[in-house]
Amino acid sequence: KAKTNIPCAIDNGGCSHICVGQPKSQRACLCPTGYTLAGVSRTQCSMVMSKFLIFAMRDSIRRISFDVPYYADVVVDLDGLKNTVALDVHLPTDTVYWTDGNQDTISAAFLNGTNQREIVSTGLDTPDGLAIDSSSRLLYWTDAGTNRIEVASLDGTNRRVLFWSDLDSPRAIALDVPTGYMFWTDWGATPKIERASMNGDLASRQTIVNKNLGWPNGLVVDSAAKRLYWADARTEKIESSNFNGKNRVTVKSGVPHPYGLTLFGGELYWTDWQDRAVESIRKDGTASRTIRGNLPGLMDIHGVDRTLQKVAGPCESASCSQLCLPTYSDGGPVANCVCSTGIVPDKNGVCSSTPDEFLMFCARTIVSRISLDTNDHTDVVVIEKQRNAIAIDYWYETKTLFWSDVAADVIMSSTFDGKKKTTIVGENLVTPDGIAVDWIAGNLYWTDTGKNTIEVARVSGSARKTLVAKNLDEPRAIAVHPTKGLLYWSDWSDKNAKIEVAALDGSFRSTIVDSSVGWPNGLTVDYE
Repeated sequence: KAKTNIPCAIDNGGCSHICVGQPKSQRACLCPTGYTLAGVSRTQCSMVMSKFLIFAMRDSIRRISFDVPYYADVVVDLDGLKNTVALDVHLPTDTVYWTDGNQDTISAAFLNGTNQREIVSTGLDTPDGLAIDSSSRLLYWTDAGTNRIEVASLDGTNRRVLFWSDLDSPRAIALDVPTGYMFWTDWGATPKIERASMNGDLASRQTIVNKNLGWPNGLVVDSAAKRLYWADARTEKIESSNFNGKNRVTVKSGVPHPYGLTLFGGELYWTDWQDRAVESIRKDGTASRTIRGNLPGLMDIHGVDRTLQKVAGPCESASCSQLCLPTYSDGGPVANCVCSTGIVPDKNGVCSSTPDEFLMFCARTIVSRISLDTNDHTDVVVIEKQRNAIAIDYWYETKTLFWSDVAADVIMSSTFDGKKKTTIVGENLVTPDGIAVDWIAGNLYWTDTGKNTIEVARVSGSARKTLVAKNLDEPRAIAVHPTKGLLYWSDWSDKNAKIEVAALDGSFRSTIVDSSVGWPNGLTVDYE
């Protein structure tokens, strides 16, 4: 074809993205869907949406830009989404956070899809609600499976359980930073909406709406008007009240199946399962319209406006060891320094990485701990996705956790926080039912009910040796007394269940209990 003098043929016509020819040898610069041209030259695209809706669609997260004169959904380039439920955006870092109900995780990525990573991956069951306090860099969420409301730093560390009692399927959660209030809906036997201080103060908790509710899904706060809006899929209504649950009004009736709800520029936007659409209405109940249809699997939705002034909070200037949770008193905003669940700060307000006194336990698929330093005694999942974790021990000096899995036939170790998991013994095990750590010599002992043996190795798994292999019939629990050089174990023998003792090298073996014993599972030593 003959060459023609078209501006787009040279340096893309000076356009940053798309150059298209026009009559009379002119050209026009175009931007990708949802983005606009910036500057007087009209050649460079601003690849940052300043005003947009962001919503979840189970296997994707999408945006609808308000910067352009049309409504089109743009997919955020993310991998592996299975059942995205709740989401929110931390604008200072341009990061979207979301929960996945299939994988039971909370993840994050930049809005351009890069730096995708898991933030919270343990101790979640059905994380249905998510909210971010940008000023304090805090992540709040509800879990309808564990029936808890929790908070953590934005990177998932310093996790703290705020509410754990009298919850029955908590769902949506919303924050009002100017007043320090958090609100949440509950789908339980008695549906309700509750309010509490963002610092988790138990005395601040109160039920503000508990009548004429069914399935309260979406929840959003109007900070300027001090109003709360919610969407109920059973009553098929969008309603509103003040922060005390009073002055309740219906914004719209006959909403087929609303789920997510957000407020943007004086309008309410919601996702509807039955209509498969993003819809909107003014706060006064007028001008209802469909923004975008043919969107199956819609879940949560949020409105984002970069032009709004940032809401300051009391934690921005606070210096806390782990978490700063905001609240407000008659004197104004207050920053509360607290520690993660089960940790008590020292006299200088510094939080340690581990409790002083705690219990560790296995529950088949998980390994958890309960701190005895605090009064709430809520369990914290340390390890999960195990097949059948049975036995456990802990080396306090090195903060190392050891456990056995009788389905995987392995003995494993990790750091106290569940990271750096390592297989210590992974071969020639049948049913490792009991383990015990000699914290003085650095040795690991275990019973194997399948092989009817008692073995020892270094805590690294090296230098493995069988100590006892005769006259054992289902050895189960095991305990050591390193300062006295003694080893104790229980035997489930159908003929004669018993508890035995020997030296740590297996010598000087003797039976110490052989009567009135049935199935001796647990065994421990009072070292004092």
